[in-house]
Amino acid sequence: MRTRRLAPFVLLEVSAVFEALSAGMTYIIVPWLILDLTGSPLIAGLVMASKGIIAFLIFPIAGTFVDRIGRRRVAISSDILAAVTAMSFPILTATFGPSVGIAMVVTLLGAIFEPPGFTARKSLIANTAEAGNISLERANGIHESIRGLGWIGGPAAGAVALALVGPQNSFWVIGAGFALSFLAICFVRISHTVGGESDVDVPLQSFVRDTIDGIRALTRDRAMVVLIAFWVVLDMVYMPSEQIVLPAYFEGKGDPVGLGIVVSAMVIGITVGSLGFEFLARRWSLPVIIRWSVVACCSVLLAMAFFPPLWLFATIGFLTGLTWGPMNPVLSLLIQRRFPAAIQGRVFGVQLAIFSLAPAIALPIVGALVEVFGPQPVYFVLVLSTFVLAMAVVFLPVLNDFGRSSTVAYVPKIKRAGRAGSDTV
Repeated sequence: MRTRRLAPFVLLEVSAVFEALSAGMTYIIVPWLILDLTGSPLIAGLVMASKGIIAFLIFPIAGTFVDRIGRRRVAISSDILAAVTAMSFPILTATFGPSVGIAMVVTLLGAIFEPPGFTARKSLIANTAEAGNISLERANGIHESIRGLGWIGGPAAGAVALALVGPQNSFWVIGAGFALSFLAICFVRISHTVGGESDVDVPLQSFVRDTIDGIRALTRDRAMVVLIAFWVVLDMVYMPSEQIVLPAYFEGKGDPVGLGIVVSAMVIGITVGSLGFEFLARRWSLPVIIRWSVVACCSVLLAMAFFPPLWLFATIGFLTGLTWGPMNPVLSLLIQRRFPAAIQGRVFGVQLAIFSLAPAIALPIVGALVEVFGPQPVYFVLVLSTFVLAMAVVFLPVLNDFGRSSTVAYVPKIKRAGRAGSDTV
């Protein structure tokens, strides 16, 4: 009888929540710092947009590192580098004085060092779930909900840090969060075997070729391509709505508290929806869950486009997150089931790269449209278009392929040079 070890999964989730808190803090502290140093919203916006572009470039490379070096090792290295980078900012400013150049360099280095850790933790779900004899449905649901709690707490913690110690010293807090994430992941003990397959290959080919293998693996799965393409479209509506449309609407009303209530309701809904995925998976097939989430989410978004009174706005925001929440663990589960363990890091990296680029493209376009036409007309057109697209996507027969749990046909043709060292030490 297999020994059940829950400690690796618990420690992974502890690491994930500290990482999410630290990353979430940067979305409040960095723009505030840039505005404090320059007084320019344009520069602050460009710095934040550049983080998305860098993430797009780094995620596929990070996935290759995960598959070649090991999931736990990459997570540890990423957390160390992210912590050192954050803590270097107050040291440099104390030495050379406040500088927008230093702030931008530290921010962009953070954008380079954070994606590998996020990719590695995504990949570690399967290892730690197997060690704890936890179903992938439950493990993915718990992981996404805990990360959601971290993202809720991150901006709030950032705001408190700004009030108590100021923007420059807040980077000590960000660094401490990454350091705690590092400590937790250090004590995770796993094997390099998931479902009887090694999760690390030592290929005798170029790093670039390994990265391309991850792109090929994902693009040759037609069902995954369709789902991710729709996800990108929805992301290009949701992210601008949270960062541009809703702020413009509530700023025009002079109601920042209302904005906070609606956005928090949406994030809480996503967290609850992710946690409820296991319940749904016991009763419905994955194609049914996907179709239900897509239709329900886009229908609720359409109701939100009428900009109702605040109490109803927040309720609809919660329902939007609740109906879309199961899709986060669904996507992780599909990658874990449909791709060999040794290439999952690269597939996660490609998927995360695509998701990071979509908002960076949409944000300036939506911002320009809102400036010309106002928030409500722009948002209504966006969500109506997404609703029409959703009705077309849910009836595609290719989604039925998600009812099968077999691995996709494409497996990289590589020579093996032996098994990589275990992450158990």
